[in-house]
Amino acid sequence: MKFWKWLNYLDKVTTSFSRSLEWVGVVGILLMFLVNFIDVVGAKLFLWPFPGAPEVISFSQIVAIAPTIAITLLLGRHIRVEFIIDRFPKRIRAAISSISSFLSLILFVLILWQSYLYGVSLQKAGEIGSTSHLPFYPFAYLIAFCSIPVCLAFLIEVLKSLNEVFSHGSS
Repeated sequence: MKFWKWLNYLDKVTTSFSRSLEWVGVVGILLMFLVNFIDVVGAKLFLWPFPGAPEVISFSQIVAIAPTIAITLLLGRHIRVEFIIDRFPKRIRAAISSISSFLSLILFVLILWQSYLYGVSLQKAGEIGSTSHLPFYPFAYLIAFCSIPVCLAFLIEVLKSLNEVFSHGSS
């Protein structure tokens, strides 16, 4: 029973963390809109485009997408092909779900790890945007940081699915 209290607590923390990161994604979308608007208006009306706008918009896309992956997962908005799996008995569905969630967990652990290592290498190399002069490494670190709640969400899915597989109910 203590384990399930801990799991429910972890689920609440992950959801809260993901909702907080969602707002960072909103800022990324607003930044993309603002930079694009300033670039177009500046170029068309004043013949002065926003310097480095394509780079800033590209970086803003990372800020818009990476923080929202976890909340999208928690809300069930990711694409899942379930029309065949839904026909299986409950325990088989749970087993397939646990395997799928486990593989997804491994993928996002690798994304977290490699993004962090990539951020370290970018920071050491001093990589910056050619026109915006923004450093690249914070965005790699952001991807790594935003992978944490995704990993937690998949871990929770794995544990819940395994509970269904090994529970002593009907199939």
